[in-house]
Amino acid sequence: MLLASTSSISRYTLLVLTVSKWNERLSRHGAGNLAEHSVGWRPGPGQSLPAGCQYRFIFGDDVETLTLDGKGHVTKFGDTWSIKTTGPSSWESTTKRDGKVTSKSKWSISEDGQTFTSIDENMRPDGSTGRSEASLKRTSGTAGLVGSWESTSVKVLSPTSIEIAKWEGEGYSRINPVYKERLNFKLDGKDYTPTGPRVAKGTTVTASKIDDHNIELTYKLKGKTTETDKLELAADGKTLTQTITYAGVSKPEVDVYDRE
Repeated sequence: MLLASTSSISRYTLLVLTVSKWNERLSRHGAGNLAEHSVGWRPGPGQSLPAGCQYRFIFGDDVETLTLDGKGHVTKFGDTWSIKTTGPSSWESTTKRDGKVTSKSKWSISEDGQTFTSIDENMRPDGSTGRSEASLKRTSGTAGLVGSWESTSVKVLSPTSIEIAKWEGEGYSRINPVYKERLNFKLDGKDYTPTGPRVAKGTTVTASKIDDHNIELTYKLKGKTTETDKLELAADGKTLTQTITYAGVSKPEVDVYDRE
């Protein structure tokens, strides 16, 4: 069956952003967070950014520390991530894989300091470009990046599709044509290895059946759980809801697919 996405959301689009000195105690913001980042000290008006100042980003159990001068940092997933300051209240985030740009985001903060906007582009393996926009409201702090931010709206401008087919008797194949990814699996709790140009080395997936309309996929990187996906097929068979829970993140991401 082929399912076209009506709300496929980028991992780093829906989020709660927390900004603090990198060596301070980093706060968690309770239930309801879809994602959480912590970023290091940001100078106030009229101050300059110290050379090599490190910023810490936390997404659930993931922690990445980098500077805002455009220098690349290799993440646990094998991507090279860089962030460059482009103005007093603007930044550009770039992700690369094997030297090729895979995503770009433009971040900006409103003049009143209360709204954070992220405009995102994903360069997909099939040659297409995915686009999305996110707005976040300030929940703590008074100026600049320092404080906490919670998403208020997300616009997915380039939905994707997935295909689920039978594989080796009782098994299934989950295929994402846009990202050229494939996962062949059976509902037996054993490890299976997904393939594709953006799949991190060391990724494995186990699958189990919940009931006739629900299955669960657990993703691991080098043996450590990174996310759990629950797939629920509607009783009429017309929609598939994917609920993704990332390790260390309290609120899941929810994507809904319509059957074509």
